Amino acid sequence: MAQFSIDTEYLESFSRIGVAFSGGLDSSVLLKVLSDYPEFKNKITALHVNHSVNEDSDSWEQFCKEKASELDIDFRSWRLDKLEKISEEYLRDKRYEIFEEWTNTNDVIVTGHHLDDQVETIMFRLFRGTGLKGLQGIKKFSTVGSINFYRPFLENTKEELHDYALKHKTDWIEDYSNKESYFSRNLIRNSIVPEVEKRWPHLHKSFNKISIEATKAQQVLEEVALEDLNKIQFSKEVLDIKKLKSLSDERKENLILFWLKNFNHIHLSPGQANQIFSSIAMPSEGSAILNIETHNHSTKRKIIISSKEIRVLENNSLEPFPQNMSLRWNLKDSIKIPTGELSIEESFGRGLDKKYLESDTKIKGRVGGERCKPFGRKKSQKIKNLFQEFEVPDWKRDYIPIIYINDEIAAVGDLWVCEEFHTNTNESGLSIKWHQNF
Repeated sequence: MAQFSIDTEYLESFSRIGVAFSGGLDSSVLLKVLSDYPEFKNKITALHVNHSVNEDSDSWEQFCKEKASELDIDFRSWRLDKLEKISEEYLRDKRYEIFEEWTNTNDVIVTGHHLDDQVETIMFRLFRGTGLKGLQGIKKFSTVGSINFYRPFLENTKEELHDYALKHKTDWIEDYSNKESYFSRNLIRNSIVPEVEKRWPHLHKSFNKISIEATKAQQVLEEVALEDLNKIQFSKEVLDIKKLKSLSDERKENLILFWLKNFNHIHLSPGQANQIFSSIAMPSEGSAILNIETHNHSTKRKIIISSKEIRVLENNSLEPFPQNMSLRWNLKDSIKIPTGELSIEESFGRGLDKKYLESDTKIKGRVGGERCKPFGRKKSQKIKNLFQEFEVPDWKRDYIPIIYINDEIAAVGDLWVCEEFHTNTNESGLSIKWHQNF
């Protein structure tokens, strides 16, 4: 008879325990096992998602509601309508959206994933192409977004769950669509695993060992990455590529993936990771931009790779200054613009001459062809050439505001003041401060 190892100390640390309850064998056994712990009885809520993709979906929801009631467990259900598509990944993401709405950091979602699921997951990832991280399979403890997950049955087989259900007279729903091989996991479950088990009957133990060893190796890689990361200056948003030159390509890639995952909560696909590594190995004249979405598509970000750095930006912070926009600016006050906020502060020998404080001042975006003679230079230059000389990243150039005084270019963001408008070196002036959105 199956022995289920429930980490009661871990569960006790949470205010609420949500059990992902589909009504199938796995989740039915899970709800029954947890309900037998008196200390958790008032903490548990059975969480059911009606996917509305099966003609029996409504009756399954009713079944789950009744079973929760029999066990004296709180029940909560949601119905999915107007689905954009039907796929395993899409439906999982929709469930995560619901769980994220229900839960907070003081709660945990417990699922009935078992050792058979682990085998199927690792196989599925192998067939699609995976790295060491993918070979870890399903983790017993994990966090996705703000959701804490716990999977106590990962060392138990489906057969053990089945035996428990029969002994404890636990009913469950049999979803006969699981017998169809339309979904990839069903094909692995119904056709591939049974054939492999005929030749290698200890398949489950072997895959469990793979998962354990991959997890150990991944832990070592993360420790190495943290060690490397602590040797360089970095921030959450920016990683200086030049400071990684002393590392081998392998350690460099390991560090980048670690930084994106642990500081920006970005999990890249193999294709996305290769795109970043290729852009670093063979940098182009401009910047490479990669669009990233979170698991529930609620947050969109960009990863920008230039010859100097990797930068992570929220999409809503990347709003270029519209070319046709012209904003009047009273230099005495700060002003919000699409790319941030402009203000001035008094400084000696630098900035705009104070005599322009009452002049007609406007802020515009760059349209091309503009020129400026930065203070101290012998001649005027195209702003484009100045950007290139001072290595201003190409992606950033359209966000830099141009300041006009009396319809002439007086300054370029907080980078340069054109000589005609610059204060005398022995007088106080007005330095421009541009507080960027990024």
